Amino acid sequence: MEIDEANFETEVLKSSQPVLVEFATGWSLPSVMFDGAMDEIPTELIEDLKLATVKLDRNPNLGLWYGIRCVPTVLYFVDGEVRIGIFGTTNKGTIVSQLIPAINSNATGQLISNA
Repeated sequence: MEIDEANFETEVLKSSQPVLVEFATGWSLPSVMFDGAMDEIPTELIEDLKLATVKLDRNPNLGLWYGIRCVPTVLYFVDGEVRIGIFGTTNKGTIVSQLIPAINSNATGQLISNA
């Protein structure tokens, strides 16, 4: 699901289920290298959460609001709050290893930099 500035509040911040949001551009090399990693997340993990993408070149205010300094950045939102941040080019394994504890405990996670 592509998220923009108009529907971010409704689809992410007020979502009744957790949301995993990828902040990226369609043209940067790190974003291109990351492309598809979110699609590889196992189905059993994404049954209870939404996957979304924000294209920063079309929605720069969201990047400013969340202080996005590198792309891609993946933020995991629960009840409108960021619980986990994964920054820089990564892979499915890193995303899953960070998501599983957060999903299982629904606790605040940590911010991870992979750049």
